Amino acid sequence: MSTDAPNTRRVLVAVDGSPASLEALRVGHRMATLFGEQLVGVTAWQSFRHGVLPPTSTHPEETAERLVTTSVIEAFRGGVVPPIEIVAVEGDPAENLIALSRDATLLVVGSRGHSGLAGVLLGSVSNACAAHASCPVLVVHAPAAAAAVPAAGLTADLTADQRIVVTL
Repeated sequence: MSTDAPNTRRVLVAVDGSPASLEALRVGHRMATLFGEQLVGVTAWQSFRHGVLPPTSTHPEETAERLVTTSVIEAFRGGVVPPIEIVAVEGDPAENLIALSRDATLLVVGSRGHSGLAGVLLGSVSNACAAHASCPVLVVHAPAAAAAVPAAGLTADLTADQRIVVTL
């Protein structure tokens, strides 16, 4: 990551390739557009030690970045792919997202899923982020789960004290 001054005009989206994270990318893009902010796709990988599991690649950061790129293409299939900054970090997904949330306006995570790289349940990640992130957290369900929820309009605004107000 850069040593420049933090850009707090960012919407972070946790990406693991699951249906919930693809929906999180779509929702995160709408929120970033609404607020005029940079969309940032974040993924994490964990090094396996003591011969538990072999690494998926000799270059796990590149594999993680490809996961985000592939997920963005899949999430916006048939439409315009938005500009997105990709951040791939080593370590626990929840811990990394919580740390990155200090420089973000909003963190968008899928409600449940699993990482193709680390096999980590996103449900535990979304719970940890909701409890400990420094910015508001929006938890998004996969499209099949979201279909059971009645359609509603979405408007959002930043209040004077920088809280996000979402009206459904």
